[in-house]
Amino acid sequence: MIPTIAPHEWRRFLWAAVAGAIIFIFTQIGPIAGDQLFSSSTTPKVISKSEAAQTAEAFVNKQFHEAAVSSHTIYQTDSLANGYFSKEDLLKTYEDQYDTKFPTDTFQVNLDLEDGSNAIVYVHMTNGSVTGWHWLGASPTDNGKLQQTAAKAFAITKGFRSEELKSLYINDDGDVVLHPTGYKLGDATLELIIGVGLIDDKAVITRYKPAFQAPASYITYVDGQKDIGSILSIVSLAYMCFISLVLSIIYAILYRRHTTFKRGVFISLVFIVFYIYNNLNVLDGIMASLGEQIRSDAEMNATIIITVVLLIPVGLAVYFALVAGDGMWRSQKRPLWPGFRERGYGDHVWRSVGLSYLFAAVILGCQAIIMIAMEFLAGSWATSDPTQSPYNTNMLWLMPMMAWCAAISEEAIFRLFGIALFKKWFKNTFIATLIPTTMWALGHVGYPIFPFYTRIVELVILGTVFCLIFLKYGFITAVFTHAILDSLLMGLDLIGVGGAVNITAAIIYAILPVIVAWTIKYWHNRRHLRA
Repeated sequence: MIPTIAPHEWRRFLWAAVAGAIIFIFTQIGPIAGDQLFSSSTTPKVISKSEAAQTAEAFVNKQFHEAAVSSHTIYQTDSLANGYFSKEDLLKTYEDQYDTKFPTDTFQVNLDLEDGSNAIVYVHMTNGSVTGWHWLGASPTDNGKLQQTAAKAFAITKGFRSEELKSLYINDDGDVVLHPTGYKLGDATLELIIGVGLIDDKAVITRYKPAFQAPASYITYVDGQKDIGSILSIVSLAYMCFISLVLSIIYAILYRRHTTFKRGVFISLVFIVFYIYNNLNVLDGIMASLGEQIRSDAEMNATIIITVVLLIPVGLAVYFALVAGDGMWRSQKRPLWPGFRERGYGDHVWRSVGLSYLFAAVILGCQAIIMIAMEFLAGSWATSDPTQSPYNTNMLWLMPMMAWCAAISEEAIFRLFGIALFKKWFKNTFIATLIPTTMWALGHVGYPIFPFYTRIVELVILGTVFCLIFLKYGFITAVFTHAILDSLLMGLDLIGVGGAVNITAAIIYAILPVIVAWTIKYWHNRRHLRA
């Protein structure tokens, strides 16, 4: 029997959805829109990556008399500085006082030069100025006095006064490090890294990197948080490898008479194609995480191959979770994932999508309340992460397809199969929902939000809501709710980046679930009319 969704069911959640939408708009969208409204005349536009590349190529030509053979632009960020300023509520002060000359967010242009050397140039994302660089083409020097004299003289040309530059030393990389006095925000201080090399026995500035350094206590704390997060991520990964793949295969075989191995083939193939593509679409984020390490084409191709190979087991885990989960629920006379051939399937899908928009609005409101509460109770804060930035997505307008990948895979593994498995083991619905929900939450601790348990608390609560939706209204409703929620959030990222293509894509992804549901309903009804 298909899970019942009465035509008037949406009325039960209408006011909760309205409240959730209002809370989300006023707490998340309102402040951003207000800032843009009142500063629209002065808010600079982000330059394109191609403009950043042109600026970098012109710079190395003028500065080092070298022509660029090729270039690749990625988004780079100083997560530690951004996180510290965010935690101490100093971001606005930093932007007003220091962002023009010492930005924490830049375009990093990696250049291959005609002489066979490499250069890395950092370009300001809004004013287009060169804010730093690292050229690997000059000969090194171990003349410490020459290095310090040249570095200090260069710093003066960048607007620093001689009396501000008394603190200087040479680090393990052979670069001069200066800490100009008077450049301080909270407990963060400005550091200048200046590299000096030789060309025809003449000193040349090969590296210039100005950046605010977060205090040591903050860095130690964040490193500890990341270590804990890494351990918890391994626990979640172990769950994925053993429970999701190994046990789902076993239970798919054990419950094969209650289902069919044809179930989930199409949806699993759709998932793995988009999942692989989306992971390849964010390779720039991986490059950014490597900092100034230069990767050859062969190394990047190897990364692509490894990425594809490692993602195939994920696709298999999703497929067997779908088969095993369907069989286990049907063995209990609870077909929480109805099939296309079942009568009433089309209407079920159509009512599911309508209900899912209401659930998504409720969850958005709940999420906003949780994050505000965690900020107040635990002092939670977020920072930047180049691996998750839309600026490091090659085809940004395709990014929201990841919403469908997450919805399909996570609802299959953690809800459809996970709850069925633990309910069979423990004979208790609460425990059966708590264990996979916790494992789901642990898989998200890698996000740049601190303390690490912020996301665990958030997602255990929201995961429980998804479990209730799944148990009451079925797998399809849970998938639609998840996809709508993530599509709306990713769509806001698209709108934030701007551009007609991105804004149009955000609108299309917001209504895509309706299009999908209507198509399924129409196709199903026609098939049954012909039958």
